[in-house]
Amino acid sequence: MRLLGPCRLAIAAALLVWSHAPTLAQPAAEFFKGRTIKIVVGFGPGGGYDLYARLLAKHLPAHIPGAPSVVVENMEGAGSVRAANFVYEAAARDGSVIAAVNQNAPMYQLLGGAGARFRAEEASFIGSLAHSNEVLYVWHTTGITSLAQAKTREVVLGAVAVTSDSYIYPTVINGLLGTKFRIVNGYTTGQALNLAVERGEVMGRGGTSWASIQSSRPTWMQEKAINILVQAGQRKEEELPDVPLLSDLVASDDDRRLLGVITLPLALGYSYWLPPGVPTDRVAALRAAFAAAAADKALLEDAAARHIIIRPQLGAALEALVRATATTPKPVIEKAVKLLGWK
Repeated sequence: MRLLGPCRLAIAAALLVWSHAPTLAQPAAEFFKGRTIKIVVGFGPGGGYDLYARLLAKHLPAHIPGAPSVVVENMEGAGSVRAANFVYEAAARDGSVIAAVNQNAPMYQLLGGAGARFRAEEASFIGSLAHSNEVLYVWHTTGITSLAQAKTREVVLGAVAVTSDSYIYPTVINGLLGTKFRIVNGYTTGQALNLAVERGEVMGRGGTSWASIQSSRPTWMQEKAINILVQAGQRKEEELPDVPLLSDLVASDDDRRLLGVITLPLALGYSYWLPPGVPTDRVAALRAAFAAAAADKALLEDAAARHIIIRPQLGAALEALVRATATTPKPVIEKAVKLLGWK
């Protein structure tokens, strides 16, 4: 698994800073020694978020001062809003609990999503293992191969919840492009939704990350089992040059600004954050440990063997992005909320 040059430089810089900060290492080492750190995943076992969290949990301990153990706890519910609320409100604020929740969670909270009691702009992000475009796909037996066809007939897509990608993207596309996606909410996990598509219960899935498909269903593309109708992100994935980019399909500046808000979470990807109030030395220790783990040859080889994409980003950059998102102008927010039907 190749790590891109800029990522190596950024990680090297983070490690250099850490190596010149011995005053931070000792308190963190004393705290973490003999402890168990919990990564709370906002979805059930088997999906992309779970796979990435377990990969990180396997390789992170070797790089944390005090060498604690790291375990994964699945806490599905409301598109992972339940897990985000738990880490923000109820979990210990000492560095022993890390959130691994839906990349849409900060956007959902910003748009006033029901039940969101966390504040992502107050969290301390420690890093992201991967980010990738969002894709909307249908099963090959449906005969649907383009968005143009989805404008002329109803296409039934499964979804986890109104907070999930599988609801957000087809809803936005219906509103902006006039497609006729009918969304069926209520699948408990992404894994259950994938199985529903394979069994023919629904025609496709309204949104999931390209990285998740490659990690959890690597044979689908090889076997041409799915037709990807559109991708969302800043630029096309290298492996999907012929799949249209959503931002290229909208006509107005207002719609492009709205998509800018909706697609900001795609830059976060499989990210990890701590609740507010964690001591700064422990935040620094976990950020440095994350950077080291993401560049670790053992993790990269493990990821390659599982067909897992690694595109790491450092915590400080993610934190700045989330805080910038929180300053989005109110009219843009209101338009997005109306389109999604969240109020």
